[in-house]
Amino acid sequence: MSNTFGERFRVTTFGEAHGPAMGAVIDGCPAGLRLSADDLLPDLARDVPDEAIGTPRREPNTPEILSGVFDGRTLGTPILILIRNEDVCSRGYLARRNTPRPGHADLTFRQKYGHYDPRGGGRSSGRECIARIAAGAVARKLLRTLGTAITSEVLELSGIEIRTKDDLARAREEVRRIGSEGDSTGGIVRVTAKGVPASLGTPVFGKLSALLGAAYLSIGGVKCVEFGEGRGHARMKGSESNDPLGPAGREVRPMTNRAGGTLGGISTGLPVVATLAVKPTPSIRREQDTVDLATARPVKVRGVGRFDMNFAPRVAVIAEAMTALVLVDACFEAGFLHPSRVTESEEEVAAGDPALADSQPRSRAPESEG
Repeated sequence: MSNTFGERFRVTTFGEAHGPAMGAVIDGCPAGLRLSADDLLPDLARDVPDEAIGTPRREPNTPEILSGVFDGRTLGTPILILIRNEDVCSRGYLARRNTPRPGHADLTFRQKYGHYDPRGGGRSSGRECIARIAAGAVARKLLRTLGTAITSEVLELSGIEIRTKDDLARAREEVRRIGSEGDSTGGIVRVTAKGVPASLGTPVFGKLSALLGAAYLSIGGVKCVEFGEGRGHARMKGSESNDPLGPAGREVRPMTNRAGGTLGGISTGLPVVATLAVKPTPSIRREQDTVDLATARPVKVRGVGRFDMNFAPRVAVIAEAMTALVLVDACFEAGFLHPSRVTESEEEVAAGDPALADSQPRSRAPESEG
């Protein structure tokens, strides 16, 4: 089972949905980055961004940093982040362990591994992604040193396109209406990364778009990924699809961004824009057909436990974290980030630690090693 993501900034996540804790081990974070548990809280607090249509499971998501940080700065050693599960309710799951839920990984996990944790989906639960969000928060801090910022938005819920606040209100009401009938809905989200340096990614198999695509498709429920105009390119002429080039200071950049921030799999310096299609929550309270694996007989099953009526807004937050993890890895590969230590201006050091305000300027670290 693969639980590690990244080549230089490596993240291993651990824990099951109804186990004692979730967490991540980050290996490859350079020394010197200011980091505390408080830095993770804003991102972790977004785990359920829309409580009206999200899961009623309310985890405090209080992070503990157990290694890799001393005196408020990273050491360059593995960072272990632990997030305890404090609102677990496993009733019903064990009783139905032999009736796999349609749309879930219950059947495929059992077919592959034989022995698995059926409580809340185990490792295939959306709860697994809280560890990604925590690791992504650390990656965001590194990317901020380059001026890179990542945001997301919900474009569609329950088949309703969202352009205004009124659209959002109608969409949320439709999600709740269908949810009250025991069913669920899907949505479309968009992730945008601005301030991405040009030249990230490599041709052929190391394309930035391919790395991002794999990251997004690793999120449960994501069924489709598009960059820039996506499928719209199939209906364009070449003259419409191509982004014209022009001067940007001493550089040359595309003047439009229909490609979504990459050409040949390499970042152009324009925003990286990805659109993700999210399927309906597979756990629903309506009866569905399945098979009792103990008897091999067809049976009916209803969703048990707590789950989202629509989890597209949660996917948007997770997609931001995965974007940060891919970009920070690519920035190390391209030499935009130093693999051993974080360099800061003397002004930033003084602002962060008043005791250093009168100290001698430090020597700056090289851009990259080699």
